[in-house]
Amino acid sequence: MSFFGFNLVGNALDAYQQAETVTANNIANVGTPGASRQSAVVTEQTPIASSPFYGSNTGKPGTLGEGAVVNQIARIHQDSYDSLFRGASSSQYFYTSEQQQLSNLQSNFGEPSNGVNSAYAALQTAVSSAGAAPTASAVASREGVLTAAQTFATALNTASSAITQQEGSVLQSASSVVDQANTLIDQIASLNGQIRALSATGDNPNTFLDQRDTAIDQLAQIVPTTTTLQPNGSSIVSIDGRPVVSDTVTYHLAPPVIGTSSNGTPTMVVGFADDPVPNNPTPIPLGSAQLGGFTDVYNNKLVPYGQQLDNVASSAANEMNRITQAGVDYNGSAGTGLFATVPGQVVSASNIALAITDPTKLALGLISTAAGSLTQAMNSGTNTVSTSVAIDGNLTLANPPSGALTGTLTISVDGLTATSSPAAQTFTYNTGATGNADTIGDFMTNFNAGHFGVTATFDASTQQIAFARDPNNIDAVHRGLQGQNATTAGYTITDSNAASAGTAQGTPATSLLQALGARNLNGVAQTSLNAYGTGDNGGANALTALFSQKVGVGALQTTASNVVSAGSAVTITQPAGLPAAFATVNVGQMLTIVNAATGTQQNVAVTAVNRNTGTITVDASATINSGDSITTAQIQTLGANYQSLITSMALDASTATSGVQSQTALATSIDSARQSVDGINIDEETQNLLKFQSAYAAAAKTLSTLNAMMQTTLGLITGG
Repeated sequence: MSFFGFNLVGNALDAYQQAETVTANNIANVGTPGASRQSAVVTEQTPIASSPFYGSNTGKPGTLGEGAVVNQIARIHQDSYDSLFRGASSSQYFYTSEQQQLSNLQSNFGEPSNGVNSAYAALQTAVSSAGAAPTASAVASREGVLTAAQTFATALNTASSAITQQEGSVLQSASSVVDQANTLIDQIASLNGQIRALSATGDNPNTFLDQRDTAIDQLAQIVPTTTTLQPNGSSIVSIDGRPVVSDTVTYHLAPPVIGTSSNGTPTMVVGFADDPVPNNPTPIPLGSAQLGGFTDVYNNKLVPYGQQLDNVASSAANEMNRITQAGVDYNGSAGTGLFATVPGQVVSASNIALAITDPTKLALGLISTAAGSLTQAMNSGTNTVSTSVAIDGNLTLANPPSGALTGTLTISVDGLTATSSPAAQTFTYNTGATGNADTIGDFMTNFNAGHFGVTATFDASTQQIAFARDPNNIDAVHRGLQGQNATTAGYTITDSNAASAGTAQGTPATSLLQALGARNLNGVAQTSLNAYGTGDNGGANALTALFSQKVGVGALQTTASNVVSAGSAVTITQPAGLPAAFATVNVGQMLTIVNAATGTQQNVAVTAVNRNTGTITVDASATINSGDSITTAQIQTLGANYQSLITSMALDASTATSGVQSQTALATSIDSARQSVDGINIDEETQNLLKFQSAYAAAAKTLSTLNAMMQTTLGLITGG
């Protein structure tokens, strides 16, 4: 029986030595990332069947046990926690990527004190100061405007460069993590092969399983993955259902490229390396993880930011140029644009630049008949004209109509004439009772409400009517029909009832202009070259008013080239010869469409833009006809539009920060639960080590005792 005891104790020594070794290995890997706890599963050794003197048929106690044996070295791991952790980790790294990129962009934008906003405010102050400056300081005040305008343009250039640099940073970072992902894909495939081979021999590939799970965890931080374990021990790792690892076969990701979406918008795309169109591959759906964050921040944040900033720049240049081109400069010459433009191209935040360096060429005056000699006092003798008294038969007028006059005034401005657009630039008047020109006041109100680009005023001191160029008094119809025609400083007013040039006009008045003391204006072009004068700082005041006016952002002024019926969605084709017409239009913008025949208007939302085909799709409630005016809806000031961009950036950055916090907490919580099952606890392992060491020492003591007994027994037998 002692011989059986030696075998039994030997098994115990071997079992507890293995258990000690496994426990020591756990302690050694307590700080190893991804290491799972391993456990030596100690079970009873198979007993000796029919052992001598103790056979089962002798009525004796039973068979002899053979002691303990390590049945297997088990890996303590709960796979269900893996998918939960990887999902939370993917979201965590998605928001972390976005937070880092957006935070960098915000710091480079220089807001609120050193960016576009402060430069815009300084320009507003400079323009306002120029409007209030006396003639003696006109050149100095113009220099102030040019300096502020240059600072504003530079700030836009800097902001655009910040977006461009951030796009480059995103592209570089995405390329780097694609390399990391491909390295991990190769590593997972290699581990699959090792695990499959060991599993086939009946061995436990615990360490390789830990390494594979760690690699998949890391891959899930880069791309959203799903994992399917196979019966042979290998795994299939997929992205949106497409494998990137299948056993030992790999499918690599391609470096990100800037492709083009179906509507022509630049888009960062990550595809597979085997895509047949590498320059514009089919995008891998990336809803989370680092690559998902990079593609989202590039395509849905940076590109729209750039488009909105470009729209601010194009609208600022368009609106300010429209005013300076409608004015006259310090020398009395026709004004030019404040900002440089290239024919056929749209001004953007990256290319906006000052067009004027000589302050005397900055047009801050407007042509007005008030300083000219073609209008005269409309009163008779020393009478005082009341603007609220009927014109017909009014004896305070030098030439009152004897009865109701009906006719039209056609205002030609910005290339629009009676021939090209009679409905847009024609004022049909009636001086009869309740007519729209029955009093001087009613005439001015209704004439100015036509938004012809010219405003009528009455000077009570001189008893004269004055017509002044007014670039702020222009509606969507005018701007749409003007399209890309250059804005001009001059204008012409023609009365359908006025006598032809050189022909005397009878008394009483037979035309409205005659009754108003302005018959000599009829058909005469008011330009910067004649003696009709300029309003004192009228252009500067118009610029000042612009800062508080709602404008269209971006600067779209065009007409429809095709007829489309009303419906939930209609597509408008870009007019021929206007390649930049739709360049500033983006999905979600509002457009104002005015019927050229009736003047009725509808505001429509842009639902799609295709820059490849030159079309935009809108939701229209009424039919759009060829020639209808299309302009960007005037719903925000320039300052408010830029503020909306900054607000969007701040909200996006805040969302990313909140996402990082919440998803990090979730991932940490899940990992803690996972580690409570899988992880190595140093205190627990120390206790296990002491337990196994004690068991080993007891077995060793038993072995020593058996050896002594055996030696004594042998001595008695041999007589020693």
